[in-house]
Amino acid sequence: MMQSDHNNGSTLITERHVLLLILILGGLAGAYLFVFAGTSVGMVFYLVPLLLLFLMSCLSSPVRCFFLLYIASYFVMGVARYVTFPMPAGVILDILILFNFLCLCLHYIRGNPIGKLHFNPFLIISILWMIFCLLEIINPMSSFSNWITTVRNIGIHIVLFQLLVFLNLDNLDKLRLFFGLWGTLIVLGALKAIGQKYIGFDRFESAWLYTYGAHTHVIYSGIRYFSFFTDAANFGCHMGLGIVVFTILSFYEKVANRRIFYIAVAIIAFYGLMISGTRAAIAVPFVGFAFFIILVKEWKWIMVGVGLLALAFSFFNLTTIGNSNGDIRRMRTAFSFSQDASFNVRLENQKKMRSFMSDHPFGIGLGASKHANEGDLIHGIATDSSFVFIWVETGIVGLVIYVLLCLTILGFGTYYVLVVLKDNRIKSIVAASTAGLAGIMVAGYANEVLHQMPTGQTVYILMGIIMLSPVIDKKLAHDHSTV
Repeated sequence: MMQSDHNNGSTLITERHVLLLILILGGLAGAYLFVFAGTSVGMVFYLVPLLLLFLMSCLSSPVRCFFLLYIASYFVMGVARYVTFPMPAGVILDILILFNFLCLCLHYIRGNPIGKLHFNPFLIISILWMIFCLLEIINPMSSFSNWITTVRNIGIHIVLFQLLVFLNLDNLDKLRLFFGLWGTLIVLGALKAIGQKYIGFDRFESAWLYTYGAHTHVIYSGIRYFSFFTDAANFGCHMGLGIVVFTILSFYEKVANRRIFYIAVAIIAFYGLMISGTRAAIAVPFVGFAFFIILVKEWKWIMVGVGLLALAFSFFNLTTIGNSNGDIRRMRTAFSFSQDASFNVRLENQKKMRSFMSDHPFGIGLGASKHANEGDLIHGIATDSSFVFIWVETGIVGLVIYVLLCLTILGFGTYYVLVVLKDNRIKSIVAASTAGLAGIMVAGYANEVLHQMPTGQTVYILMGIIMLSPVIDKKLAHDHSTV
């Protein structure tokens, strides 16, 4: 017996020696490559083992891979200001989506459990919308290059992200992990914008601001801060979505640390919304909380909600308090549509579009509005709205399908909260998600945000969570009954 222990110890020492020898040789080889082959080759040599470890981690836990995908959707457009990718940012996201499904397949083949696909009416409508978008390739006014750059985020991702939610976020703990990750990302996004405001822009952000973003982000009332998002409108509306979701989650959360975190996220997101200078973003919390009042059946929340909404509306619309602050002053103009020059310009643009859209029931083709050339119908006319964008590129037929899709998910969310769900933990998540979607969809009429990264991906994930909620609710009820 003692001899066996001695042999095991010798083996252990030998393995340590071998590992140490490998590390020493690897370090020397990396140093040699740094000196004689260049910095980039040396860095690649050192990063390969880390990449392999990361791949092994993803294969052992597809949820980590899914979270990586969401993190990438959050940062990829901001990183693109600093790094020239060898491919479009959207393609990077597509590669990560495929990698997610590969990890799920390998995880399942190895005998590990994964979530189940749940075909439901909303997923079917989403698939029909995806098929319609795919068929837009035969639109005679479309081109393949324009179509391929737009169809993924508009039509395909809405289905794929729902499927990934079903397969990855199939229990309450995983849902909480997602909201913890999203809340952390919201805080990072807001802190980046706060840094832009109080510290300043770096040279890459300044280059973007005073070239691509100058006409919309440098305005009479100051600078509209955009964090690492595509633009200030996307940033502001996303912060508004975060305000609604995390405020509602905090109402029902019983764990003190988690409630404090949710409240902190909502407060920081509110400040991010303010400094974004995006007036349409203020519609997200107003509409979201109003929708939440409809969902709840408790008079205390109804009274508190109505009181707070009335107070906020009165502050912005009936007073001039805080007008010395440029952020508050700009937000206040959101309540004076008739005096808003940019809003009137959008109405004029929509009037111009109506003059030719009646002849194009299937639109002018996906990607056409963003890649218009001189002489094209849409050239020089900005869509400036997610719903107008859908109308122009897919026609009245596509707009009807898309609006039906939006109303369907709000209907299911409302039905689940009021009738189906029994567990208050999952009910609060669905109520928060549904109210947030209601708010961001209204903002989507005023700004083109519903399909921008990461807001579009967040919307698709929330849709999947809503449709998965009855399954999780049944699991919670079963677990409770067996305790």
